[in-house]
Formats: sequence, C-alpha cells, structure tokens
Amino acid sequence: MVVCLFLAIAFLTRLALLFQARHEVAWDVSLISAFGFGLWYDLLAACYAVVPWILLTMLLPAALWRSKTAKWIVAVLLGLYAVVLIFIGVSEWFFWDEFQVRFNFIAVDYLVFTQEVIDNIQESYPMPLIFAGLWLVAAGLVWLMWRLGAVRWISQGDAAWRRRVVPILAATIIVVGISNVCSQSQLPRFADEFNRELAKDGPYAFCAAFWESEIDFERFYLKQDTEVALARAKKLLTLSDTPPVSDDPHDLRRLITHTGQEKRHNIVFISVESLSAIFLKQFSAEVGAQAGLMPRLDRIADEGLLFTNLYATGTRTVRGLEALTLSVPPTPGQSIVWRPKNTNLFTVGSVFRSRGYDTSYVYGGDAMFDNMNTYFSRNGYRVVDRGTKSQQDITFQNAWGVADEDAFRWATQEADADYAASKPFFMHVMTVSNHRPFTFPAGRIDLPQGSREAAVKYTDWCIGDFLEKAKSKPWFSNTLFVIVADHCHGSAGRTELDVTKYHIPCIIWNPQIIQPRAYDHLCSQIDVAPTLFGLMNWSYTTRSFGQDVLSPGYTSDHERIFISNYQKIAYITDGTLAMLKPKQEFTLGRVDLKQGSLAKDSSAASQSRLEDSIALYQSASWLFRNGHLGAETDVP
Repeated sequence: MVVCLFLAIAFLTRLALLFQARHEVAWDVSLISAFGFGLWYDLLAACYAVVPWILLTMLLPAALWRSKTAKWIVAVLLGLYAVVLIFIGVSEWFFWDEFQVRFNFIAVDYLVFTQEVIDNIQESYPMPLIFAGLWLVAAGLVWLMWRLGAVRWISQGDAAWRRRVVPILAATIIVVGISNVCSQSQLPRFADEFNRELAKDGPYAFCAAFWESEIDFERFYLKQDTEVALARAKKLLTLSDTPPVSDDPHDLRRLITHTGQEKRHNIVFISVESLSAIFLKQFSAEVGAQAGLMPRLDRIADEGLLFTNLYATGTRTVRGLEALTLSVPPTPGQSIVWRPKNTNLFTVGSVFRSRGYDTSYVYGGDAMFDNMNTYFSRNGYRVVDRGTKSQQDITFQNAWGVADEDAFRWATQEADADYAASKPFFMHVMTVSNHRPFTFPAGRIDLPQGSREAAVKYTDWCIGDFLEKAKSKPWFSNTLFVIVADHCHGSAGRTELDVTKYHIPCIIWNPQIIQPRAYDHLCSQIDVAPTLFGLMNWSYTTRSFGQDVLSPGYTSDHERIFISNYQKIAYITDGTLAMLKPKQEFTLGRVDLKQGSLAKDSSAASQSRLEDSIALYQSASWLFRNGHLGAETDVP
C-alpha cells in the first residue's frame, strides 16, 4: 500500500511538472519513454521509502498488530507518509519553477543551510496555506483508503513478522541491488533535456546528487595519460608573452611580465547575484532580453570597459566565486569553494597581498552559507558579513541577507578605513538582493517587490548609488571598480548545456582611469582577474588557467570559454563545443552562441577540441587534487 501511495503521488507529480513545462518539452515518443523510465525510478525510490515500514513491522509486537489500535496506528502513519510525499511533490513544483529541473545539487546544498532556506521559503510563499492544503489532501487520502478497506487489510494481515516481512524485504533487496547497477546517471540521452528531467524521480534524484557531489575525474570522465594531459594543457596555456616557468611537465606556472611602472590602484570587485547579460540595454538584441531594468548600469557600461562576449563558468554563486578568485576551469562536482584542502590557494587575493594590499570579502548574507567564510578566511581575506555587524549597521534584511545598499555602505566604511591607514585595498563585494524573496527597502524604485525584475532594478539602483557616493571619497580617483555577474538568473534550456544561460556582463569602470570601449572577443569569467592585473601592468608568476585577454599574446586563436553544471563540463572555442560527461561520454558539435543551438560534428577539428577539453579539465583536477594550486610567493 505504501508503495502504491508513493507511485501514485510520484506519477501525479510528474504530470504536474509536465503541465508546468508544457511549452518546453518535446511532445513526441520520447515523452512516453520519460514516463516509462520515470516509473522505474519511482519504483526504486518507493522500495527505499518502504524500509521504515518493514522495520516497524519487525519491531512492534504481534499482539499490537492484532488489536483494534492497529488500524489507527496504520491510519496515522499513512497520513504522515502522505503529508511527506505530497510535500515533496509540492516542493518539486516550486523547485522546477525556479530551476526547471528535478532535485539536484542545489537542493542538497540548500538542505544543509536549513535556517536560511526555511526563512527564505516562508518569505516567498504562503506556507501556512500550503501546509493546510497538504494536511487536508493527506487526510482525504487516508479517509479514502479507510473506506476502501486498505487500512483494515494492512492491520489485519499476517501478524507473524517473518511471514509479513521476508517477501517484501527480499523484493526490496533485489530492487535496491538493481538500482546500484542501473543508476540515474545511466538515463539515456533525450533530444530535449526537459523530457530527460521528467524521467527522473525527485527523492531518488536528491539522494543521487547527495552521494555524487564529489566526482573523480579520472574515474568517470574521458582521460589521457597524465603526462600527456599536462603537456597539452601547458601548451594551450602558454602564450607568446607568457612563457612557462620551467620545463617540468607537472609545473603549469607561467611568467607574466610587463615593462614600465606598475599601477597600484585600489580595487572594488563587485560580483552581482544572478546578473544575466540580457538585463542590460547593450544586449537587448539577444533572445529573452529584458533591457531597461538597469539604467544606471547601462550608463556605467557606456562609460567603462565593457566585455560583451564573456561567459560564466557555472550556474551557482560558489562556482562564480571559484572562477573569479582562482581563475580555474569548473572541475566536476562541487566548486572548490566547497571542497576540503582549499586552504592557502593561489587566489586573486594572494597576488594583491604579495604587494601589501588589504584584502577583504564583503557579503550581505551570512558567509557561513556555501562555505564562503571558511574559504575566504583560510585564503587570507578578512570576511565582513551580516554576522560581523550589529543591528545598527542593518537597515533592512530578509532571509537571504541585508539589502545591497547596506552591504555597499559597509564596503565604503572598509575603503575609508584602509585609506585612512594609507593601505591599498582589494575588496570583493558579493550582492544578495537579486535573490528570492526579492524584497528590499521601499521607495527606491518604481516596481513592486517580490519579483526578479524588481530585484534587478533595485540592485541597479544600489550600484549606481554606491558609485555616485564613492565619487566624493578621496580614494575614488585611484580606484578601479569591477562589476561582474556570478552567474545568470536561469540555467535550464533545451540542450544539455545551453550556452545562452552563461552569458554575463563585465564592466571595469572609473572615468578618471579607464577610457570607454567595448571588448567583443570571446572570453571567460576566469579571465577577469588576469586581465585586471594586466591593466595595472603587474608582473607575477601565475598558477591560474585565466588569460589577460587584452595582452598582445591573446589572439583569436586563443579565445575559449568553459561552462558547466555539476556533472557536465564543456570547452568552447572557434564555434566548437566539446562536452565531457560521466561514464566517459562526450558530445561534440558546432554551437551557436547567440541561439544556444548545437549541431553534431565529428570532424577532425572537433576531435582535436575534445582532446584539448580533456587535457585542460583533467589537468585542473589533477593540480588541485595533488596540491599544485597553492599560493605563489615568487613575484618577479
């Protein structure tokens, strides 16, 4: 009965998600396959879900099962199960609405930070009404099962636990054993990724994501001999003006050399939550553009150095922070921000500290979220977040953090203090307001709160207000402001990795220092920091995979980007996409960066790109795992 209840709710959930994705799914025979595979994974998940019932049957005395109380015990337990299962189904509806996928790593991460997530949900959705509805529906299901005699049938079955349990336990062991062989990652490819997502089971997908959060590249992905991979990666990373430090194939460090005097600008590095390129007027010709929401940033983009063809490496803040601080490709699994052994790495901050800069990380939320506090503090940054501030320092906050204007006020105070101490500073500011529940102080913009569009416009107001106030500061004339997104506001698409969901803006601004121009060549989020160092004429030894895209050595032959979700990683160059996936699978094709479409291509050129992709990702994984991304102290 529990299995039937589970399967029924799982089927209805899949139907509901199909309705929600009715405009995105492919209405063809693959939809039947999606429901067929879905039934299989629902059955596997149901076998896990029935285990508590088996244990209960084994532990409760037979006399209790024979009593009249048994019916009420079964009814209550069925009610609790129904509430939990319906709640999961409802949660999947909202999760799909936000991310267009079944439960994945994001759901796992959010479960770890219960307080923030629960508060966020309570502020975003009418939870009392939702819970009341859940209990009402669950009560109706139990009443129906009672009237149909199912409760009496369960409670009046064979009271001998061996005869009750052994057949069910045996069947469960068989099915669970099969599930270890036929894991969710073995779902076949679908032409439309939405159909493939429908084939998954939510609870099963959640558990799979939990167990697979760390992915061993050399075990699950196409690989080369380590020496071959490192040698190929070294060749790809070496430009005409960035020679390698040594001939050691394991040493991928390069010498970055500039002549003339170094510039010692202060840096305010603003990574903006969920800032897709389509929110700026400069990208209004793109599909899905929502220009007009950011008039201040539009003006700033016209006044500064705008990178029009820059792409994020991932779809989450921690992946963006990894790219912006470490300048490395997005290796499979969790971001390095989350992983063990991520202490004392070669970061943007370590280069600044080698020159006597104060380095800080200013975050409007609680930096313990996503391991940010541990990562930044153990890599030499001072962390300034909501937890370090008193209530007097906060004018507005929601579950996710303080209003962006509060965080920018803290940043101004930090800059003032460094200037007073005659200390150059590098400050990384991470915004939070463009995140659910999308609430902020009243009276700032002309849109009602609670929507993505309103949050985008409010973030724009905050950035404009911060920069306008900074103009009156004595440190302004020697400060560069870098404004870049951590990732886009959406990630799902019709293809496995929709490249249009990674297009982000980046602006380097200060009219007293930077001449207005647009840089249109293809570049990656991991290139932002090396390019910034190049603008300041800095010479140093780098361990990063990023490039100074404004240097003479960075030609059209070197243009490339890296994009990923947690399991799929791709390398795109010269219009060719090479995607690596678990189980040594891969996809090759010609990609349209504007439309996101992918045409399969197995030409010799594509095969060469595949080898490049393997070499770069395998080398990045090998370097981190073997401790070769440590902070560099040798500065020429």
